[in-house]
Amino acid sequence: MLKAGFIGAGGRSQGAHYPNVNRLEDDVEMVAVCELDEERMDQVAKKYEFQHTFTNHREMLDNVDLDIIYCVMREEWILQPALDCLNAGKHIFIEKPPGANSDETQQLLDTAIANDVYAMVGFQRRYAAVTREAMRRVAEKGRVSTAITTFNKQILGGDGKEFTTTLWNDVCHVVDLLRYMAGGEPIEVTAYRDKFGSESRNCYTALVRFDNDVTGVLLGNRASGGRVLRSELHGVGIGCYTKIPAEIEIHEDNQSHTMGGWEVDGVDERDTPRYEGVLTMHEHFVDCVRNKRVPISDLRDVIHSIHLVDQIEGALPDS
Repeated sequence: MLKAGFIGAGGRSQGAHYPNVNRLEDDVEMVAVCELDEERMDQVAKKYEFQHTFTNHREMLDNVDLDIIYCVMREEWILQPALDCLNAGKHIFIEKPPGANSDETQQLLDTAIANDVYAMVGFQRRYAAVTREAMRRVAEKGRVSTAITTFNKQILGGDGKEFTTTLWNDVCHVVDLLRYMAGGEPIEVTAYRDKFGSESRNCYTALVRFDNDVTGVLLGNRASGGRVLRSELHGVGIGCYTKIPAEIEIHEDNQSHTMGGWEVDGVDERDTPRYEGVLTMHEHFVDCVRNKRVPISDLRDVIHSIHLVDQIEGALPDS
């Protein structure tokens, strides 16, 4: 039984991570929580019956014997708590983006390697049922030819003074997914960064050539009319079109059929955390820690996605 600690009890933690880790009760004991907002801390402590509560993460590290720690907070605050956990010899789970910039990501990776622990990043799109099914089916037919990821929203009116760009803090999801589905490393990147209805960059378009001859296309538009999250993966005689996490449309040898994400995983349609990838992601993290295997979205791999984010971003206007 792994003993788990949590740093942060905000909306993302309470909406996605606490309830899904709690479902792993046969493998994980939720022991300690640290949160600056004592009202929120009391709320989760009662709900999940935490034995220990703290407002200082270093006190938690000093006083409770933990195996894994979920450090879930915004990118401007993650570095020091995560470094402290890694230097204490704890495996950590962190949200995307992993730090405020690629230098911080590299620092976290170096520290994880130095302490022989894992630092897994919450790129849950890798674990979505429709993503796994697309990759499985294309692999059965042979090589990947083309990968496409799209992540659009309507977020207008930025002032150009945000702490990080929308590519770094959100569109990075589908940069990582593009690289993961392509199965190679980028060797050529052509990217456009535009501003529409905003003083901030809010429209990213990229063409990526990978070292395994896969061509990737990325579309990340925050000046669009609403939220769309989709991918395409093409191989030899097969093309898979996904609406993440709900649906996969499979075209194979001039025949087509559609499956729901819940059908892929064989679960109830209402069990969104399962087929959207969050629960599977947490199961994978726990399994890897127990069996001493590097998680697929550990920083040891994710650092390459972060380098691709940097290539797509290019030089920022004020740099």
